[in-house]
Amino acid sequence: MLSRQVRVPSQRAVPTILRSPAGRGVAVLLGTDHHPFDRLVEWAATLAAGSPDPWFVQHGSSQLHPELDGRRMLGGRELTRLLGSVDVVVTHGGPGLIMEARAARHIPIVVPRDPALGEHVDGHQIRFAQRLDERGDIRLVNSLDQLREAVELAKVMGRIAADVPTQRAETTVRFGELVDQLHQRARRR
Repeated sequence: MLSRQVRVPSQRAVPTILRSPAGRGVAVLLGTDHHPFDRLVEWAATLAAGSPDPWFVQHGSSQLHPELDGRRMLGGRELTRLLGSVDVVVTHGGPGLIMEARAARHIPIVVPRDPALGEHVDGHQIRFAQRLDERGDIRLVNSLDQLREAVELAKVMGRIAADVPTQRAETTVRFGELVDQLHQRARRR
């Protein structure tokens, strides 16, 4: 039986998914926002239950489903190790985690938090994710069925080739522009 965590010779255990015999692993990252994102945790539990692949959930303020492995928060090195050890990354619409996943050569699957469901204060994650999806930088999903399909596609497609630029700097600049635009629109309303 595979362990879902690897103990490294240091003071802390770094959550690293051991690859299943098929060579897969899925990380679900909810970030640090104080709003619960139980919808994504439940979707992850549903998909993990029928998967031979190990799943790890960084769950933030949400309750971790009893059938899932995970941690509330990850440090920078822990996140880097986790992103390097998995084949699929699912994240909320936070720009930091999206950029970290892209820097690790993933095309992240993004489920933006929905303010109508109490998952965030406004719809900026939805608008930001739509823009990145249009550019092909992420795979935007809004339902369990879409998530299931996107995870399977990511397993087949793999990561971005090492020689393909991740556009991290360009995306960060563009994110700043989008935030400015959103604030201007909000002030006009």
